[in-house]
Amino acid sequence: MLKLTDGEKHYLLEMRAISTDSQGRDIFVGLTSEESERYHLLSNHLHQGTFEEKDEYLALNEKHEKARHQVLAAEHIKRTESPSLH
Repeated sequence: MLKLTDGEKHYLLEMRAISTDSQGRDIFVGLTSEESERYHLLSNHLHQGTFEEKDEYLALNEKHEKARHQVLAAEHIKRTESPSLH
């Protein structure tokens, strides 16, 4: 389970960075619950990781950001194709 403050959760929702999985858990878009927990740990600026952990972080970040950009693109298309709905 992701341990986020209310402020972090609000910011990440606004950025379309988190969503909820089928079991109601907060996850980073494009990642599983387990990957999300690992990504959150590795994202902590206080975490001094090994080279392998840094590579793991980069792979998870790329997977997450690709999915997040797809969400943003879909929202943009929806807004521009149906501007009266928003």
